[in-house]
Amino acid sequence: MPLYLALILAIFQGVAEFLPISSSGHLRILEAVSGIGEPQMLFDVMLHLGTLVAVIWVYRELLGRMLHAVIAALRAPSRLGASYREAPDFRLFVLTCLGMVPTTLIALALAAVSREWTRSLVLVGCGLLITSVLLTVLGRLLGRRAPGEGRDLAAMTWRDALIIGTFQGGSAAFRGVSRSGSTITAGVLVGLRQDAAAAFSFMLSIPAILGALVLALKDTHEVGDVLVPGIIGAVVAAAVGIVALKLLLKMLGRGRLGLFAIWTAAVGTFAIIWALR
Repeated sequence: MPLYLALILAIFQGVAEFLPISSSGHLRILEAVSGIGEPQMLFDVMLHLGTLVAVIWVYRELLGRMLHAVIAALRAPSRLGASYREAPDFRLFVLTCLGMVPTTLIALALAAVSREWTRSLVLVGCGLLITSVLLTVLGRLLGRRAPGEGRDLAAMTWRDALIIGTFQGGSAAFRGVSRSGSTITAGVLVGLRQDAAAAFSFMLSIPAILGALVLALKDTHEVGDVLVPGIIGAVVAAAVGIVALKLLLKMLGRGRLGLFAIWTAAVGTFAIIWALR
């Protein structure tokens, strides 16, 4: 893969991973338009690893508190139930693990469907159109809310975690469906405040991306072809991703994410037309 193309894809990944427009869908379209016939799975995952670094950086304080809470809870295993009830950061860790259960089950159940979906640019375009519908719903939900309305992370329930994890599993299986758009919409649907929905969405993304990286490393046979472009791309994606994530949180606070529905509808339509031309 040429280095210039790796840089372009990395910039798109850094932007599209956090803005709810489906980074994986945009990467697949760019690969197809630039002449890459088959999706470069390892390269794509390495770019996602770069944006994972952005998540860890922006949410480093919350992650630090969660780590501290987990260590404290494990030091008193007989009080794990009490820690879950009384320590919000430990509770968030448990709910994140719980949310990964439906994500993992759906990913495993639909693995074959997901591979075929990824290869079809028409289906990727359809995924982007689904994202457009989700963002339209999200925009209307946020438009009906008063500022600050909704529950925070401390008030999350196990049902919330399972519902949001299910949405993440669906978005992972069908390329073009935005992961962040799906999970934030799910969070708002169950009654979370915008910032809480976003925080839980990106907590869920951490194990999901790490799992995808492990699978890609296990299955790929062309590490050498994409290793150097992938490393450079990951660094660029991380830097761009930090800026994009901060922008997302500002726009989410103002209830403006519904505007991206126009973009995903346009790009999805372009992908379908390109594939059928």
